[in-house]
Amino acid sequence: MKLSSLLIPLAFGALLGTSLARAQDYPVMRFNVVGGGSHNYTFRAVEQPFWNQTLPARSQGRVTAQLLGLSESGLKGPEIIRLMRFGAVDIGMGVFAFVAGDDATFEGVDLPGLADTIDTAHRVANAYKPVLEQRMAERHGIKLLATVPYTAQVFFCRDAVHSLADLKGRKVRTRGRNMAELVKAMGAAPVTLPFAEVVTAMQTGVIDCAITGIGSGNAAKWYDVAGYLYNLPVDWSIGFYGIGLKRWQQLPPEVQQLLQVQSQVLEQALWQATANENRYAQACNVGGPDCQIHHPAHMTASAPTAAEKQTLRQAALTIANDWGKRCGGPCVARWNATVGDAIGMRLAP
Repeated sequence: MKLSSLLIPLAFGALLGTSLARAQDYPVMRFNVVGGGSHNYTFRAVEQPFWNQTLPARSQGRVTAQLLGLSESGLKGPEIIRLMRFGAVDIGMGVFAFVAGDDATFEGVDLPGLADTIDTAHRVANAYKPVLEQRMAERHGIKLLATVPYTAQVFFCRDAVHSLADLKGRKVRTRGRNMAELVKAMGAAPVTLPFAEVVTAMQTGVIDCAITGIGSGNAAKWYDVAGYLYNLPVDWSIGFYGIGLKRWQQLPPEVQQLLQVQSQVLEQALWQATANENRYAQACNVGGPDCQIHHPAHMTASAPTAAEKQTLRQAALTIANDWGKRCGGPCVARWNATVGDAIGMRLAP
């Protein structure tokens, strides 16, 4: 049995071992839940067992869920907050970058170039979580349940990339405004393109590189058209699980407590599983011995040097300050007091 198949049950068991003894007679309830993409490893390894098995087990089978993957739901993603607010979806998963058009505050959890490891990304998400909780409740009518990471968003390129300078002049598929700004700062040209069109676009020369999760790119077999991996984590596509605030307030206190506690179990399991997937996916892309979950490939990988990382950090700081101007003074003050303190960075007031 692979290590990855052992981690989630162990994590659930360690975190939930004492809760079963305190189980109450919950009311019978069934939530309709829209999760992440069903093609993702974490959907199969964490989300499905959590909603289909763990939550019912913690409630003596009385609180259950009907889980749909994003594609099966017929949704595109950006509309998830509105659907939860209006009660069309009970509990939903979204990506902050996809819903940031409704609120620049959301961008602060995953500004590009600021987290070069998943541990740093987790530290940022934990620090910023109180800001997100307050903003989602007060402005959007959403109760934040958990943060959700994806694997590092890195460069898959058709032609050789050995240094930051090699990206200059290349056409790079990006997602979101801030990611595009970082690509521009590298001297490359950002291109907006749906995920499903990347392979054809790279084959025909419409793009030279594409940024996506190091695991997602492998799962989509981008290595068939992209022989080079530049392992620069631009961001981590941080997302969330939430529930409409009105729906939350209608729940009995014991169900609120159940969801509050179990959502933290879900969050920890997702971060743990994603950290594992990130390591395994990198090994798979280069044909390394630690390849698990994904397909073995034979890409050539490179990463920024210490000097290049410093250059990137300065570019990332400029982009973060530009975001601060859009978000406003109070937004910057909250970011500095949370994320800034966590990673040792200050934005201009």
